[in-house]
Amino acid sequence: MYAQPTLSFEWATTPEEVERVAASIANEPIISVDTETSGWQVGNEQLCLIQIGVPSQQRVILIDVVKAGPPLALAPVLAAPTPLIVAHNASFEERQFARYDMKLKGIKDTLTMARQLRPDLPNHTLRTCCKLLLGIDMSKQEQTSDWSIRPLTDSQVAYARLDAEVAITLYDYLAGLEAQASRELDLPVGDLVKEYGAVLKHRYEISAGISHELAFLQAREAKIKEAIRQKLIEGEPAYDGPFGKCSIQKVKRTEVNPVRVREVFPEFAEEVIQEFVDRKRFDAVAKERGLPKSAIESVLDTVGFNDRLQLSLKDESGFSE
Repeated sequence: MYAQPTLSFEWATTPEEVERVAASIANEPIISVDTETSGWQVGNEQLCLIQIGVPSQQRVILIDVVKAGPPLALAPVLAAPTPLIVAHNASFEERQFARYDMKLKGIKDTLTMARQLRPDLPNHTLRTCCKLLLGIDMSKQEQTSDWSIRPLTDSQVAYARLDAEVAITLYDYLAGLEAQASRELDLPVGDLVKEYGAVLKHRYEISAGISHELAFLQAREAKIKEAIRQKLIEGEPAYDGPFGKCSIQKVKRTEVNPVRVREVFPEFAEEVIQEFVDRKRFDAVAKERGLPKSAIESVLDTVGFNDRLQLSLKDESGFSE
């Protein structure tokens, strides 16, 4: 049974109602923002719906952009340092608001947080994070539905409400994990090195019994994915069946042409065009030719310094990194 939204909700379908929404959330400490679009499948993406979760008010606000028009009244609120804005895959939301020259300032991306704090998950979609971290099973059936048609179906409305609702719950979980990992970092360096060793040792102790199996599964996962990729490249048909779906997508690779930059943007071309030597290629060629270190250093410029941490542990038990 898929989860259903529990918070109350209200519509904003006119510019005046959007203005009232902006005023009502301006002083909130935290909100969630989600959007639904149409036309992305055919390269004509349009913003259709904005969902704003307001946890302190126990409600979700649905802004109908199709009816209300550009949500410009939200611009000052979203561009302010507060409220904290929670979104999953925030770059998608930022792209939607950028269509109206609107910026999201105090944004926290739960996709990025999940990737950093729970790299063990099979993927980091909102559905996977909610199911495996929160025990909330969400239906994503409406994700690719047509959000431009009015009226929206009850199923679409429920889907939109739930996305904004669970984003805050997911953030609370991840922020708690982040806070736990960040505790007592103001200790002296010696104490931090001691704590670092204790963390490594504890991680090893709890994973030692499964480390071989885990390494095998990680390697097996990578090998299977590469085998699927190669078979599809070589002509086997895309798969869409009871076990999932897979296909090859052509992703365009681009480079900025410096000649055309000078032609089209002469006013700032020289600010962005720089001579460049591929350091890895240079080192490889130098090695092939047997160039002495002194010759290589003669063409190097010092442009700055990186602070590289050198850290090793002393442990009576013989455990060290």
